[in-house]
Formats: sequence, structure tokens, C-alpha cells
Amino acid sequence: MKTLIQSLLGVCLGLSFSGCIEFAEQEIVYHHDEEKNEIRMTLRYEGIFGNLKKSGQFVSYQKTPEDKATPEKLNQLQIEQLASVLNEKQAFFFSNWLFEFKRKSLKAMLKDKPESSTFGQPEKDLIEALLKNVEIENVGFYKDKDGRLCGAQTLRLSNASKVISLANRVLGRQLKGRIGQMRKKIENKAKKSFTSETIDLIEKKTQTDYPFIQVEGKLITVTLIMTRPDQKRFSESYLKGIPHGTNIEFQDEALLVKIGGKDAREGKLRKKCYEGYMPNALNYVRKNHKNLLLNPIEVNQKLHAFFGFDR
Repeated sequence: MKTLIQSLLGVCLGLSFSGCIEFAEQEIVYHHDEEKNEIRMTLRYEGIFGNLKKSGQFVSYQKTPEDKATPEKLNQLQIEQLASVLNEKQAFFFSNWLFEFKRKSLKAMLKDKPESSTFGQPEKDLIEALLKNVEIENVGFYKDKDGRLCGAQTLRLSNASKVISLANRVLGRQLKGRIGQMRKKIENKAKKSFTSETIDLIEKKTQTDYPFIQVEGKLITVTLIMTRPDQKRFSESYLKGIPHGTNIEFQDEALLVKIGGKDAREGKLRKKCYEGYMPNALNYVRKNHKNLLLNPIEVNQKLHAFFGFDR
């Protein structure tokens, strides 16, 4: 089940939440350059592999029943997904905990999605701002000390204050548009529905612009409107698997997800994402993209240089 964070950001950013190429762990380091009004981040995907589903024998996400992946070999669907990562501008954030940023999906939304009460000019403005201001570069692959295939990217968000302002507006619109659905869940006695007090609070807070996402120095705060009883249930149900480097704060009318620190030099997040690493993706990269398999020292140098200061 998607969390509230996933659902709202998914509407904003044109995201997907599944795939057949996985990574065992991820580390994200970010720096907010207030003078340049940009957020720079490096993303490391550690232990990249083609996922397998077990059903008596290995059966994976696949295009045809015959095209099966094994611990040593990717199938065609996995090869195509890996190729799309190499050729298109996309980034992944902690497997299914948050989302996948995919430039191609954003462009498709602008072109194909019809206007509605939940997709209008504010959503279009946000998507256009993301396309204009998000720059993703693939640094390359490398092997870690355990011999696993890893990959690294850089991401630059320019004009950060404007993009965050647009995102806050869209988040408010999307949440406000869900109020009727939330009340219906209470009527139907649906499990894990918000209390009427939380829904009343959301309705009140979304009448004006609400700062769901705030950035102060290196501190990023995501505010989720809800009363104390819902905060406890929500945090126990959905926030157990949050990345290391994230803190939860409870207030009377909101649950705060805090990342980094205001006066820190940089923010750092780390999370275990998927179990069951195997060398099938490593074997494929060795055979087909050997030029992209770099020395770890070279990768580190490139990532450090991206920040523009000695870390």
C-alpha cells in the first residue's frame, strides 16, 4: 500500500513504484546552496541486481514465460529497464519508500493527461518547473568492497525555492481534493482511515497555502497534517522503514518528518531497500557496458567535485 507521502508526491511528480531492477541499499547526500538557490545531491545505489520471484523455482518479472532471469543472467525486460536508466534522465529514491523521478513520465503527463479537478494549471506549472530545473547525470557503475555492482548519479535542483513553492501548492490542492474520499472511508468504516478530527483539520489548513515542504539551511521538513491519535497510528504503520538520517517529531496538529540539520554542512540519508543480491546485473554490465564500470576512487572524486567543496 502506498503511504500518504507516496500518493501525494506520486500525483505531483509522475512516479512509479515498482520494477524488476532492484538495489540492496541506497545513500543520498545533499547540500542546499542558499546563495545559488539550488539543492545538489549525490545518489549511490549499492548492490544492483535483477529481482527474482520464487515460486518453486526462479520466476521473475518477464516479457515471455521462456525469457527467465537467473542469479547469473538478466532477462530481456530487466535489460530494457537497465537501458532506460542509462539512456533516460531518471532517479530512484529508496525503492518504494518514496518514489522514482522519471523525466519521460513527466513529459507524457504534460502531453497526454486531460485537465480535471485534480490536474490543472498548478500541476502543469510544477511539472514544467521540474523539467526545467532538475538535472540528472549518471556518473557510472563501480564495485564495492564486497564485489557488488553499484551505481552513482548526481542531481541538481535549480531555482529550488520556486519549485518547492509550486510543490506545496499542488500538495495542498491534492490533499484538499481527497477530503471527500477520506470522509467516505469513515462512513464505510474502512480500516486505517483518518479520524474526522484530522479531516476537519486538513480542510481548515488547506484553505490557504500551507508549507508542507520547508527547507532551512540543510534541514528539510515535510509536514503531514493530522491529530495526535492519527500521528501515532500513521507512524507505526508507515514510518518504521524510514531512512537513517530522518527524524520524526510529533506536534498537536502535525507530524513532522525532518531530514538533516539546519546548520549541518550536508544532509545524509541511508536505507536498506531490498534483500537477495545476486551478480546477474554485474555480469551484464561487465559484458555490455564495461566502459561504464569505473574505479570506486574515481567515482568518489566525481561525487565530491559535484558539491564544490572538500567533504
